[in-house]
Amino acid sequence: MNFLFPSFLYALSAISIPIIIHLFNFRRYKKVYFSNVRFLKEVVQESHSKSKLRQLLVLICRCLVIAFLVLAFAQPFIPLKKGVTASGAKAVSIFIDNSFSMMAVNQNGTLLDDAKNKAEQIARSLNPADKVQLVAQDFSAMQERWLNKDEFIEQLKGLKISPASRMLGEIMARQEDNLNHSGCPVKEAFVLSDFQKSVSEMSAYKTEQGTSEAFVPVTSETKNNIAVDTCWFTSPVHLPGKPEQLFVKVTNYSSAEVSDKPIKLFINGVEKATASFSIAPYTSSTVTLSYVPDKSILQQGDIKISDYPITFDDDIFFSYKLSTNIPVLCIHTDSLKINTSLNYLYGKDSLFTLTDASANHLDYSTFPLYRLILLDEVLNITSGMSHELLRYLTKGGNLFIIPPTSGMDRDSYNNFLASLNSSPIGNLDTTRLKVDKLNYESPIYAGVFEKKQHPNMDLPVVYKHYRLLHGTHTAYENLMKLDNGDDLLDVFQYAQSNIYLLTVSLNDAFSNFRKHAIFVPTLYNIGLFSSPQQTLYYTLGKEQPIEAPNLNLPEGTLFKIKSISDTFSFLPEKRVINDRALLFIHNQISAAGNYRLTARDSLISGYSFNYDRKESQMNFLTPAALDSLCKNAGIKNFSVLPSTGDTLPALLSEVNRGQFYWKYCILLALLFLAIEISLLKFIKMERR
Repeated sequence: MNFLFPSFLYALSAISIPIIIHLFNFRRYKKVYFSNVRFLKEVVQESHSKSKLRQLLVLICRCLVIAFLVLAFAQPFIPLKKGVTASGAKAVSIFIDNSFSMMAVNQNGTLLDDAKNKAEQIARSLNPADKVQLVAQDFSAMQERWLNKDEFIEQLKGLKISPASRMLGEIMARQEDNLNHSGCPVKEAFVLSDFQKSVSEMSAYKTEQGTSEAFVPVTSETKNNIAVDTCWFTSPVHLPGKPEQLFVKVTNYSSAEVSDKPIKLFINGVEKATASFSIAPYTSSTVTLSYVPDKSILQQGDIKISDYPITFDDDIFFSYKLSTNIPVLCIHTDSLKINTSLNYLYGKDSLFTLTDASANHLDYSTFPLYRLILLDEVLNITSGMSHELLRYLTKGGNLFIIPPTSGMDRDSYNNFLASLNSSPIGNLDTTRLKVDKLNYESPIYAGVFEKKQHPNMDLPVVYKHYRLLHGTHTAYENLMKLDNGDDLLDVFQYAQSNIYLLTVSLNDAFSNFRKHAIFVPTLYNIGLFSSPQQTLYYTLGKEQPIEAPNLNLPEGTLFKIKSISDTFSFLPEKRVINDRALLFIHNQISAAGNYRLTARDSLISGYSFNYDRKESQMNFLTPAALDSLCKNAGIKNFSVLPSTGDTLPALLSEVNRGQFYWKYCILLALLFLAIEISLLKFIKMERR
């Protein structure tokens, strides 16, 4: 125990005073002394050891009474801070956690209100010469000005809940930087928070000796919360009038079971589906919502539950577009020799827009307009075509390669395939083979067959095919395999694109593939899945680039993002990287919801933004865990104030000086005085 040095002196004198009195005040206590001598003679005759022990206990109690009285006046304490307190003008940085978890309630209202009341008490305890600043989750420079205590109290009134959520170490580093520029010799930092475990990481903070840290926990009465975590579709393709299945993950972050809680789905403001769910404590459940999209190309949804008081994660917003026009480019060796099978499949279906072109007369600038390019029996892939196809694939396009019947320049093909990290084409094999296996796990064949393959299933026959020379490090997915183990159709990935490589020509001399029933679903789904993968939503607080649709808009065209209600809009930053238009919002959106992208007042697309779910989990650091966290981080000059409903002045006194023990000293003095009186009465009764 770290007492003040005078406390030791007072204690030493308190113990020595009774002894000196007994040694040197013989004359004053002469009668008492001789009476004690006579008493001792009698006691010795009866019980020498018992009497001596009682007298010794009386003496010890008397010494302890005096000692604890002296210590009480000396006011001993244990410093809570692990450093030395300087003197002079004081700068105080007060962080108030205004994240979503502070919407929980206790006996003082919301946790945010409780934290604001405690911050006001801290400010009122300051001297007029001291200055104070408010730090919140937004890290607003305007908010973090140095103020006097009255200005600070006035500023507190405008503090509201924010979607931002920062790590504890990042917060402390921000306060440290502000205090180092305060110009005051005394620097103190307070952190008022519920101290969620999910945001307790402290690696960003480098401890310094000059600042004292005080952590003030605010706790809620209940720690229950139900959150809609995420949503997804199993199919990346969305067609008009086709039923959709939306999967929603809901998590119960509480100790109570949830039964038959309703969940609703709204599409473009209209309720489309309703379901109910039940979840055991601290578990998750997946809810399936089925609906048919409306006629709008842009579908913007909102999934809702009702849960109080933590409400920020009760909604999840999402946006996607229906596939209504998939442009396909088919490149032939001769424009007069159009492939009738491909033309019938892609040219007659209203979902696709087919364009035929000759390999000798290509407009490469139009490549980005197409979602799928077919190389139909092109004899030679020139260096110019190879370069433009590589750029096209880098932007997210898809490629289907059909080898020619004869006259193929295999070197040009393999050079191009090598640039894509794909397998080269080998020799022509003229063995008659049959397709032995289909990849039912691939999205191309998912839902095509009611049952999986059986021994008598009719599959295409191949008369001759090109062998693919797979390397040990080549990544690919096989879609159709021949009964000798060779590949009929493989898919390779490059960046975010798919390269489909067929090993036979669409000619009857090679196989009956183009006449087989499997041909239509294979080519149709390849075209269908060439639609770009759509991001259903983005997370606020995370700077993610948003890819704008490639529409060949005039140079200088500005994009605008606006809310559904048209009450909020802004111009995002536009960057063109690898011929892709990327938009950056730079935290200009602060509210979750559905938004629309426009250019020249025309609707281009839609985006959704949701709050980060890391505040959903209701796990908090205890004072002991917070103390251990600080010690492990190497922080020495800190204190963790008790989480009580009391006012802060007494606690602040402990932060500045330490935990006082004078009350305990008085109680101990009274205790030993009572023991002494009891012993004296007992001795007197025995004498009688």
